[in-house]
Amino acid sequence: MSTRAHIHAISLAWRHLTFHGFRSCTIILALGISIALPLVTGSLLDRGETATMDRAQATPLVLGAPGGSVDLVLASLWFLPEPLDSFAISESDAINESQLATSIPLSLAARASGHPVVGTDVEYLRFRGRSIGQGRSFAVPGECVLGADVARSTGLGPGDVILTDPEGLLDIGGGYPLRLRITGVLEKSESADDAAVFCDLRTSWIIAGHGHVHIEIDEETDPHVLMGENEGRPIASSAVTPYTELTADRLDSLHFHGAASDLPIEAIIIIPNDEKSGTILSARLDRREDLLLVTPSSVVREILERVFRVGALVGGVLLATGAATLAVIGLVLVLSVRLRKDELTTLRMIGISRGTYVTLLLSEVMILIVFAAVIGMLAVWASSFLPADLVLRLAN
Repeated sequence: MSTRAHIHAISLAWRHLTFHGFRSCTIILALGISIALPLVTGSLLDRGETATMDRAQATPLVLGAPGGSVDLVLASLWFLPEPLDSFAISESDAINESQLATSIPLSLAARASGHPVVGTDVEYLRFRGRSIGQGRSFAVPGECVLGADVARSTGLGPGDVILTDPEGLLDIGGGYPLRLRITGVLEKSESADDAAVFCDLRTSWIIAGHGHVHIEIDEETDPHVLMGENEGRPIASSAVTPYTELTADRLDSLHFHGAASDLPIEAIIIIPNDEKSGTILSARLDRREDLLLVTPSSVVREILERVFRVGALVGGVLLATGAATLAVIGLVLVLSVRLRKDELTTLRMIGISRGTYVTLLLSEVMILIVFAAVIGMLAVWASSFLPADLVLRLAN
């Protein structure tokens, strides 16, 4: 069979497929999905494992209140909305005073526009290697910096404000939502930090209702907004404003309820000075029944083992589904050949050889497979733009 005959057979196959465009597109789409699903699943699992383990291994130890170690790690590393019990900030001070490690306290109870608000200090940003892309870092209560994804989704930046979410309509103890002044936006890091709002601990305590400022009210001009007095100072009702804002002239009146050492946090990231210091500190904290010390890398490894067991099961199901799809497509092609019996008889009558006839059929199949493979590769490429820790988020 000559090269020219091969070219004519391929051209005829292409014309036949384009003439039956709907059927051809349906087969290509079915084949493409069968190819793409196992590849995309495997790609996400591999990227998810790498990203989650890198973040976990970069965090030596995490301290929290007694409870679930998985919840503690997911909340303190990925800021997922896990309900965590709180404990006193004095535990962080004690770790620093031991001179065995550096502690980074985290307050994780608040949210703003649906995004987690992380109360911490600037040491956290240095620890994670985060740099300010726009503006500057937070410095005083009422200021915050946004992760790159938060800034993109909200359209906010330095100089704008973001309002914290109220805990509930019936929550009368937590105070009004707080209006946070945005001072900066973090550089994109492809991590959970992109989806969070960062402020100092004092700001997070004010959001939770553990501190407040006094708002000056003119008793003569605003008598309708007064609901009483406290030590001779007028107390405003909710008619004044639906939120609280920490302006410069109000910071002087800022005060917290109770001793400063008793104010609550939900987690502490512990960075030992060296391996020996870490061992000594771990031994001390492990004896505490009122605290929970975890190694994030160990906890995340257990999580990933569960995820990958499910992933292997899903992969098996996808392969079985793909095999069934291929069988159905094969049946469709066989039936198509039988339905084309008269057409093929005509081709034989005008002198087409058996080799050309076989080339015609194989060309149709190969064209379908090539286009399906392109769809599969495009799906894998598109999945590379998904967050690297998407698997962990979905697993939670």
